[in-house]
Amino acid sequence: MHKVLQKQLKKLGFKDGGFPDGNLEKFIDLVNIAYNEADEERIFLEHTLETSSQEMRELYEELKQKSETALAKSEQRYKELATKDMLTGILNRFTFEHELDRAISNAKRTGTTFALLFLDLDNFKEVNDTYGHNVGDKLLQEVAKRVLPHIRIEDIFARFGGDEFFLLFTNINQKSLSALAEKIISLFRKAWIVDGIKLNVTASIGIVVFPDDADDAIKLMKKADTAMYKSKELGRNQVVYF
Repeated sequence: MHKVLQKQLKKLGFKDGGFPDGNLEKFIDLVNIAYNEADEERIFLEHTLETSSQEMRELYEELKQKSETALAKSEQRYKELATKDMLTGILNRFTFEHELDRAISNAKRTGTTFALLFLDLDNFKEVNDTYGHNVGDKLLQEVAKRVLPHIRIEDIFARFGGDEFFLLFTNINQKSLSALAEKIISLFRKAWIVDGIKLNVTASIGIVVFPDDADDAIKLMKKADTAMYKSKELGRNQVVYF
């Protein structure tokens, strides 16, 4: 028997299948009320469940979207941490070495030439010693900002460590290389303004060409380093080809 009906029968004193005198009509009214209440409760419950179900679906979709967004941001952040130099925002040493290996493979396959430039700031230690590492760090950031707009989209610019940078000019000939190298060295001949301090910091640059000077990554970097130190020996602020 329906629990609501049982409740109403108890109100009438229903016992052993009989009704107290004069209560049958009242009982029928109460039965109708009981079933109406039951229907209302059912409708309310169904509506509540439907509303809750919809809210749960909306909440699920919202949480799913937020989770996917957070995951995408985390993946992007991880990728940046793995590939970018945290100070300057350009490529780091690990990524550069990977890009150099890829450039070698591509050049061998296509029979093209590329150039590797090793840049080292002149007298950078004096900047740190005189003005502090905070100014030195900001100078490195300014180097990245100044150089990036002046290289081609297909070229690679990376911070190798400290005040050392690598530039990789892909698919290049001697004439265009000379022009690009001169453009880069000229960028360092302009004064730098960091925290209101004027810094005259130039760069020494060593250049090697693939495959003329070397045909593997280690030899290319070593010879670029040798050429850069030759630039230092010759008085700094210049480009030296290996």
